[in-house]
Amino acid sequence: MISPSIDPRSGFCAVTNTFYSIRSPVPLPSPSLPLSFPSFAFSLLPSPLPSCPALLDASTGETISYPHFLSQVSSLTANLLTHFSISKGDVALVLSPTRMDFLVLYMSLLSIGAVVSPVNPALTPSEISRLIHLSKPCLAFATSSTTQKLPSGLNAILLDTPHFKNMLQTTPTNFENMKQIEVLQSDLAVIQYSSGTTGRVKAAALSHRFFIAMTAGYYNQ
Repeated sequence: MISPSIDPRSGFCAVTNTFYSIRSPVPLPSPSLPLSFPSFAFSLLPSPLPSCPALLDASTGETISYPHFLSQVSSLTANLLTHFSISKGDVALVLSPTRMDFLVLYMSLLSIGAVVSPVNPALTPSEISRLIHLSKPCLAFATSSTTQKLPSGLNAILLDTPHFKNMLQTTPTNFENMKQIEVLQSDLAVIQYSSGTTGRVKAAALSHRFFIAMTAGYYNQ
């Protein structure tokens, strides 16, 4: 219900001098409900899964189907929890050109409560060091062409190696016995960075609920 003081055509309120959205409120899960962004996003998928590709590389024509995408997320999540010391709240820096497995990596990290910190691979080592100082990552995901820009003390997993590809395809046998991680909507999900055009680069923290609300808005249009 739009307030009488708000113009129904423009959304402008003369009382507060503020523009408000005139769209109907978007239904959102209760803020107190433990829910990660990947869990919310996957809950919106229809059953059976769409037959069209989930991911498409327009330059090569490579595609990933929805079942394959979900399988890769599950396998990578299991491997990250089993073989690497990544815990809820840990920051994972991603320094790589755009790749088909980006979304798989992001969804895997977010599903275990890790914080994704994407960095432009075109930045210089000194600029990247500044961002590392801000976000304090415990692990990095890079490629053979970008890893040399990382400081020597930061461990990195290379995305363009057979080892990482294998983590997308196989699940550790003991993973089923591991305790599930509870992620809250208020938990930090992503650290993004300002362009630095008006001063030094600054970090901006975005929660799981931010991405849940943004996705719900698109889904309910």
